[in-house]
This record gives sequence, structure tokens and C-alpha cells, in this order.
Amino acid sequence: MKKLSVFAAAAAMSLAFTACGGDSSSSNVEREEDSSSSVEESSSSVAEESSSSAKEEKGDLPKGARVATLEDLEKNYSLPLFGTDLYLATGSKLGVFSLWIPDTAWVAFRSDFKDGVLEFSEEGKNGSFLGADFAVADSLQKLFKKGATIKLIVNSEDQLQYSLNGSKYADLKTAKVKISENVISDGSKLKGLTLECKQEKSTVKYSFYEGRYVAESGDEWEAGYYDIQRSKLLMLPTFIEKDSYLPLVTMTVGTDYTMDDATGGQQTCKSSSNKYEAINHEKIAGEWVADKDGYDWTLTLKDSGKYSVDSKKGNTTVLNNSGVWDVYGNVLLIKNTACSEPEKCLTGIKGVVSGFDAKKGFNLDHSNTEEPSMPTVWTMPQYE
Repeated sequence: MKKLSVFAAAAAMSLAFTACGGDSSSSNVEREEDSSSSVEESSSSVAEESSSSAKEEKGDLPKGARVATLEDLEKNYSLPLFGTDLYLATGSKLGVFSLWIPDTAWVAFRSDFKDGVLEFSEEGKNGSFLGADFAVADSLQKLFKKGATIKLIVNSEDQLQYSLNGSKYADLKTAKVKISENVISDGSKLKGLTLECKQEKSTVKYSFYEGRYVAESGDEWEAGYYDIQRSKLLMLPTFIEKDSYLPLVTMTVGTDYTMDDATGGQQTCKSSSNKYEAINHEKIAGEWVADKDGYDWTLTLKDSGKYSVDSKKGNTTVLNNSGVWDVYGNVLLIKNTACSEPEKCLTGIKGVVSGFDAKKGFNLDHSNTEEPSMPTVWTMPQYE
């Protein structure tokens, strides 16, 4: 799968910025002269300080300090790094965080903020980089590739502090970000909305849930995490069934629901209510069975996020796929990582869950076209 979005807005954006996530990293833009030597020196000094401080603290909290929680966080913070001010954005605390060099580069990543820790890494496949071709942006990209851990605490004086890769704790200062009354700046305001957007001949439908989204264009679709930070909609796709995509999509959403990308391209959108009955992740996790056309099916959704599905005819297994799963609102999402017949296996499957009863079963209106045909009715297995 190529990491260049087939959606019109995202494709246009790839012309202006270098996108990096997983194994995607390229740029042919001529580099602007900058103080690259001082930036490299700044980056190496951070690494040296991190190493020595980690030995001193050994992971222990300073006296009187406690681990920071989501309730302690403001929307925006500034921290000096790479000879400039880097900004940490927490947005609406929907599970997406980001680091910014305004108008130059940013890294967006997912986190549940467990134990007050934020982690991102290209090798660890958590997060994506997007940036213009400047030396200071290169430094942030190098940090992303190597990976970073940011620990947040509240010290004995009730001051929020941070440590980057084990460095000595320093005060984290709040930052004010100017917003426009014509632009949506709060990601939670998209929850429960469906936006049908048109740009030239393409149409994309975005459905927004709590911190999650599904975007569809014809038979192609992607789903993942979203938030609005520093007045930019950030979308990180996780489940994908399309020929090409960007690991990080960013746009500005107007109060009239127009979407503007970095190159000036605009999508005109119509909004409607995205009504759904949210499915509880823990309740739908488990083993479900079905019988269709003489095939016996077993669908296993594990609490850990792993999944498997197999189909048997008599004692013969005719299909056995596995991967990961999640549920966004009322949409069950599956990513196949191993398939018994790879040439027929879809990378991603999505389905709308209805009639869910944790003690009985559910209906699944899904997108899977693989044969044998996956059932649409699943029930709780019976035991003697």
C-alpha cells in the first residue's frame, strides 16, 4: 500500500510537505540554507543530558511530585528545543497529541497518557511526521525517527514539569494560540457529525465519533484517530482499505464546514447528524459464532485488540485470518495481518453493528467480499 492519500485534499497536501510515518520519508524540495550545525549541536546535547539525567533519577519521581493526569493539562505548551520554541498540543484530550514548529513541521501521535507518559517513534509505528524542508524540521524528524518519551509530572509546588528522554525535569509553560471565529478549534465539536465533502469530481464522507473517524470515498475507506489542535484537524489513519494514503492528514475546518488543505485546495462539505448507538468495547469482546451456507464460523475479538476469524466445512478449515480490531461508535473495524489466502484477503474490513445484545449476539453489515461469504448475523456460542 502506498502512503499517499487517494482523497483529493490529502493528495494536494503531499505536494507541499514531507510526510513520514512507518517507512514513508521523502522530499525533492530544494533545502533552504539554515543554521543546521547549531541545530545538530542542540539535538546532540539533548541526548547527552538525557543519558546522564536518566542515570541520576533512575526513573524515580522527585520528592513531593506526582504523575500528571489529563485533568492537569491545558491545550497548549511551549518548550525550548533545537534552538527554537517547540509546542506541545493536547487538544480536546481525545487520544491524539502533537509537537509543533509553527508553519514548519509537526509530529502527531496517539496516547492514552498512562502514567503521565507520551511516547512516539517511527520505528515503534506510533505517530507521523509532516514538515517543510528546513533544517529545524529535519531535527524534529530525526527525533521522531529515533523515538522520544516525554514524562509529565506535577511537582511539590503544583507546577507541571516535563522530562524528554530522561532529561532533568523542567517547567512546562502554557502557550496562548490565537483562534479564528470562522474556524473550528475544538475537536469535540465534530463528534456526532457526518460531513459529505466534494472537491472537483471526488466525494469523501467523514463520520466522526469520540476521538475517532471513518472516511469513505467509493469503495475505498480509512479509519483512525482525530483531534483539532492549533486550529488544524489532525487525522491518523489506523484501519485502511485503499490503494494509497497519507499517514497524517491535516486540514482547517471552517464553521461552515469547508475544509482547506495546505496548498489552498478546498472541499465544500454538507453536515448531517451521525446518529449511532455506541458499542462497548469490553462487551463485544469475546467469541461469536455463525452458520452460513454449510460453513461454521468463529469470530474471536480479544480484549487485547487481537482478532481472528475462521470458517470450517466439516472438519476442514477453509479460511483462517487474524489481525487487530477496534470499535468506533457502532462501527466494527478489522485489520488483517495474516490470511490463509493472501491473494483474496482484504487489508481492512468495516461493518456497522446493530441489534447488539451481549448475551445473544449482533448483526454486522460489513464490507468483506472474501469467499466464503462472511456472515452478517453472529450469536453467542452455546455450551453443555
